[in-house]
Amino acid sequence: MLNDLKISVHTEQIENFHFYVWCTTKDEKTLGTNHMRRYLFTWHESSFFGSLLEDVSYIGVPSVLLSPWMMVELIGKDTTNSLADIEYSGDAVPLIDAAEAIYDCIVNGEFMPDFERWKSGAFGWRDTAGELEGFTADWLSAAVSDLIERNSDLGRAWSDIVEAYTATEKFEGHFLDERDWLEKIGFLIDDAPFTIGLRLNEPDYDGDDWKLELFLRDRKNPDSFHLFQGLKDLPTPWRGYMDRIEREQQRFEEIVPWLSFQNGNTHITEDEAWLFLTSASETFVNTGVEILLPSWWQVVRDSKVMLKAKMSSAPRGQSFVGMNSLIDFNWRFATNGVEMSEEEFMGMVNDNRRLVNFKGQWIKLDPAFIKHVQSILKKAEKEGLHFSDILQQELADARDSDDEVLDSRAFANIHIELSRQMKSMLRQLTEITDIPKHDVPSTFHGDLRPYQQQGVDWLLFLRKFHFGACLADDMGLGKTIQMIAYFVYVLEHEKQETPFLIIAPTSVLGNWQKEIEKFAPSLKVHLHYGPNRAKGEDFNVSLADTDIVLTSYGLSHADHEEIASVAWSTICLDEAQNIKNAHTKQSRAIRKLKGQHHIALTGTPMENRLTELWSIFDFINTGFLGSLHSFHKRFVLPIEKDRDPAIIGNLQQLIKPFLLRRTKRDEQVALNLPEKQEQKEYIPLTVEQASLYEQLVKDTFDQVSQLAGMQRKALILKMLGKLKQICNHPALYLKEERAESVTTRSHKIEKLLELVTAIREQDESCLIFTQYIGMGEMIQSLLEREFGEKVLFLNGSVAKNARDKMVEQFQNKEYSILILSLKAGGTGLNLTAANHVVHYDRWWNPAVENQATDRAYRIGQNRFVHVHKLITTGTIEEKIDGMLDKKQSLNDEIIQSESWITELSTDELEELFTLSMS
Repeated sequence: MLNDLKISVHTEQIENFHFYVWCTTKDEKTLGTNHMRRYLFTWHESSFFGSLLEDVSYIGVPSVLLSPWMMVELIGKDTTNSLADIEYSGDAVPLIDAAEAIYDCIVNGEFMPDFERWKSGAFGWRDTAGELEGFTADWLSAAVSDLIERNSDLGRAWSDIVEAYTATEKFEGHFLDERDWLEKIGFLIDDAPFTIGLRLNEPDYDGDDWKLELFLRDRKNPDSFHLFQGLKDLPTPWRGYMDRIEREQQRFEEIVPWLSFQNGNTHITEDEAWLFLTSASETFVNTGVEILLPSWWQVVRDSKVMLKAKMSSAPRGQSFVGMNSLIDFNWRFATNGVEMSEEEFMGMVNDNRRLVNFKGQWIKLDPAFIKHVQSILKKAEKEGLHFSDILQQELADARDSDDEVLDSRAFANIHIELSRQMKSMLRQLTEITDIPKHDVPSTFHGDLRPYQQQGVDWLLFLRKFHFGACLADDMGLGKTIQMIAYFVYVLEHEKQETPFLIIAPTSVLGNWQKEIEKFAPSLKVHLHYGPNRAKGEDFNVSLADTDIVLTSYGLSHADHEEIASVAWSTICLDEAQNIKNAHTKQSRAIRKLKGQHHIALTGTPMENRLTELWSIFDFINTGFLGSLHSFHKRFVLPIEKDRDPAIIGNLQQLIKPFLLRRTKRDEQVALNLPEKQEQKEYIPLTVEQASLYEQLVKDTFDQVSQLAGMQRKALILKMLGKLKQICNHPALYLKEERAESVTTRSHKIEKLLELVTAIREQDESCLIFTQYIGMGEMIQSLLEREFGEKVLFLNGSVAKNARDKMVEQFQNKEYSILILSLKAGGTGLNLTAANHVVHYDRWWNPAVENQATDRAYRIGQNRFVHVHKLITTGTIEEKIDGMLDKKQSLNDEIIQSESWITELSTDELEELFTLSMS
């Protein structure tokens, strides 16, 4: 029916010799792809007679896409149906001659790998006669590669060649000519009965020349090879292939110009043997040459020279001073099972040796390694081996770390061999049960619990070696009494040239005075405090006949010149978290003070940020944890961001010897404290509070979405504080000087009044904590009015003498209610007269709240302690309380980010801050 159908074939070439093909009829209508399959691809094998073709609809008309070989087959073979009159038009016409030539070459097997293309860095094909050029030659190369991919038999055959001969795909190596290359890639059959390789032999005596030999491996019997000694030495059937041997020998000499063979072998120097082993042999292998190397080379090549610092002596008594004490050592070098001294190693280096037979074992001296070792030796000899280097290795296994912070140390990645005495000391540092016991003198008037005696022993052990200590027992476990016992022991057993220095919050200076007077009345205490304190030259005069100097954190900075002028016997920081912010002037001033022994006392070595721990350790053992910048990179980032358990474990191992922490839950403590119950009191907002709360959230979130970085964080923290004020009382947020109707405007203060009333009716006492001075004053005024009696309020503005008097009056039960600001009264005080603790507002770090609770729940408490936490429902207080319950505490996992609330997304913040009315 369509015998007179006239079809015009059109083509469009795209990249890599692929072509779009479409057809039109004589009336210029486009032909559908089904008709194209029927009339153009009737005998087209590579498309399975058109059935594998896809309609690609090129430029809006039905089209098919043909690969390079498929296009060659279409035109060169003429796969069309004779029922139609088919002609090629336009861009297709010039393809006809090229396609026919390519088709003939390929079907007749007249093609081969193209040596010139390979030399230029691309593998391809050419016609055997070398007659095709330009476009036709490039199309042939693409078509052959395409056919190999499509034809399973050809594909398998070529894959076998590629697998056996690396030179097909690796564009490296030296070949004499095209034939040489074709043989080496397996395209031409090498009919020689043998293959030719090279064997390297080590000298019989160290320092002699090495020998490189040609060997011939029997193709029929691959396990047999023949060392080439010249024509006469060849088996008779092999002599006709002498030209192959000579040509291969010539190629070897062109590949490595410093080789020169005579009768199949050559002698080379040690340096040349090193070059052959490390580089030339790999070049030969890449060009298809078999290389036989000494059996020991694989082991030696993979071995590394280990640089060791072997301690030659133990720390010598009092000459051993803390982290920066210098340790005597000798260098040792170990590799491949043998060890050599520094003199032996450097002797080889100075002789420019590369391959040495040392004590029956071959070793290599890599020039790059030698240069590295020389730089290490120079740096290490300049800086010396310090005890901190040993600790870094033994505690945190720093030598296996890739941390570039560690690598900056002279002894990073150097194995340090410890002496017996040093091993014993390290065991004592890491196992507190192994430390020596000390008998506290009778001038100490008190009985130490077993864990407290252990604490004193630990402090005295670290003092002996001038290592700083952080005594981080829970609040209420008696850190003060342990320090007093320590002071008494040191005074009895050492000749003191300077006093001890205690720096403490102002609120607990009086407590220290009373505790020392109680447990060690023989100690002479000087209080450096108040407007009449000694200054300038009078300061040193005031220290005469003094055992202990007491001063405050504020004065440690204000009077830094005087305090820094003394090299104290011991510097003890009470509530050491006061130096947690490393960048403050106060913290920097204290960390610069000099003492024979530095001790930090704190129940919370970290309240919020990991850098707080660094600050304390920089005081007790300066430099042990590196600079603040390196500590942040090495520990803070991977712990705060990723909670990396390996890094957490690493840090724990480093700090363990110098941080002793016991909790009230520890079996060894066995305090026999009374029970403690923590109870959350959930309280709704009043209508006024809810209205203020919602309006503040709405107004703030209109701004949050437009800010970023520090501005965003600052706004969030500001809002957080204001929301907490609203939850406490509207008058606090509105800054009303004289609040009206105090109890009716806040259900929280109404609940507080109810609690205090019940406590007083039971003739019991309570502590009330708040973060806000204004709130404390409001509570004080309300309770005084309600009960008609004076209520105490301890805050930062109260002078020391007045604070001491407040604490004494409360402990003597002259007053049953004590209000405290969280910052001023949350640490250091002994307030066991109270058996109720009320947290009026919430602090977002549980550790801080627990410190405050421990003012009452501590040694000396003999009554049931009831802790009340007031939480407004539906607010930020309730939501964050729930989140904190799911988090592990800071000191259990080392770190909890300080600004985690500000890091939340805007959606998360909105959910957190939005008032829930359910």
